[in-house]
Amino acid sequence: MHHRRWKYLTALLIAALSIVLSVTAVSAGPRHSPSPDAEEREDVTTNSSATTGSCGVERWSVKTGTDADAGKINLQSTTSTTIASLDALPAPSSLPSNSRVQPTETTVFQLHATLSEYKLEADSDYHLVLDDNSGHTMIAEIPDPACVGSSSPLLASIQKARNEFDATYSPTGSFQTANVPVTVTGVGFFDFDHGQTGVAPNAIELHAVLDVQFGSATGGSVSVNNPGSQTGAVGTAASLQISATDSAGGTLSYSATGLPAGLAINSSTGLISGTPTSAGTSSVTVAATDSTGATGSTSFAWTIASSSGGNCTPAQLLGNPGFETGSASPWTAASGVISNSAGEPPHSGSWDAWLDGYGTTHTDTLSQPVTLPSGCSGYALSFWLHIDTAETSTTTAYDTLKVQVMNSSGTVLDTLATYSNLDANSGYTQHTFDLSAYKGQAVTVKFTGGEDYTAQTSFVIDDTALNVN
Repeated sequence: MHHRRWKYLTALLIAALSIVLSVTAVSAGPRHSPSPDAEEREDVTTNSSATTGSCGVERWSVKTGTDADAGKINLQSTTSTTIASLDALPAPSSLPSNSRVQPTETTVFQLHATLSEYKLEADSDYHLVLDDNSGHTMIAEIPDPACVGSSSPLLASIQKARNEFDATYSPTGSFQTANVPVTVTGVGFFDFDHGQTGVAPNAIELHAVLDVQFGSATGGSVSVNNPGSQTGAVGTAASLQISATDSAGGTLSYSATGLPAGLAINSSTGLISGTPTSAGTSSVTVAATDSTGATGSTSFAWTIASSSGGNCTPAQLLGNPGFETGSASPWTAASGVISNSAGEPPHSGSWDAWLDGYGTTHTDTLSQPVTLPSGCSGYALSFWLHIDTAETSTTTAYDTLKVQVMNSSGTVLDTLATYSNLDANSGYTQHTFDLSAYKGQAVTVKFTGGEDYTAQTSFVIDDTALNVN
């Protein structure tokens, strides 16, 4: 009786095991269903139309463009960037589930990189690992269009990117190696860091990817210099030179949106000019496009006051602004800075301020104290700058020029800009900065040029001004 009972129980166990194996075989998922890496597991929700039968959950509306801020994505402009630049952005302290971290998550970025690996994730995304071959990586993701809401302004571009990728590769649930050059265009996105393969230090991604092109880029990379916040007054003529660089060296055309009424941009030169006709603050976006279609853009605020009235007397406050006295005063300058050398001709007149250019470890300075009156609506510091260099790097800033505002004790209140050998240009470019934050104060405007031990970089400044109105 004892042995018969064990034989009976054994038969029951064998039958039960057969049923489990049969059910497991029947319930196996579709061919593309991946088994996510243990460190990459995310919550998913069932969607029978999706590639793996599932879509994502975490910040999914932001990832796919159905969030409350989707309409703020600037789809009319593409900002050229690098993995290193995106990796360097500060990570936000918190990530809202249905709104965007601006401006990063409302900007469409384009970058050239190496696609090192790719994989189909459990949420039906294509997970792309991008590498700049200099130690920087980040993730780009192409959602399954079936997981994107019909109201998303990104849907058509996501479908296009998905088709572009499918035409070249067939992602599965395991990482596959590619190691091919790509140009990826997508919306900036901060993810939660949960150990994803290729994750950036700040968990920045391009999500969703809107376009992917394989092979070396045929066009250039366009970068538009940000001139900083601008001010002006109704009835007072304005002039602002926009500058941009193109890695392909092509001819650039300029356009602008959001300019104050009465102002316009010259499409060939990038000069914004005119006379404002109405007061208010405008959000201006300027774009530059080269002959290959590569585009870069930048945005800044432009405030127009109703008039220059009040207790303000319009004036230009800097002494010897073009250095035409042939000496520094009232500037304080390092030896040899004030120059009339034909080797670095001025923007106008006969003299300029030539900082560095020695090709050895060297520091030059140029500064002037000035008291800003209160009661004015505009406080604009401007100067023309020419940079030439013998440095050959296109990625490393070996020599720099800092533009700073200091208080009477010599403490730096703000570094308005830092230029380097990477900003070398063939002529002069005007730069303008708003100093209204220091109205009523005695401050010092200071330029500091620093060179490393080899390969000269010259920073030549001319026609400075500090206009209040």
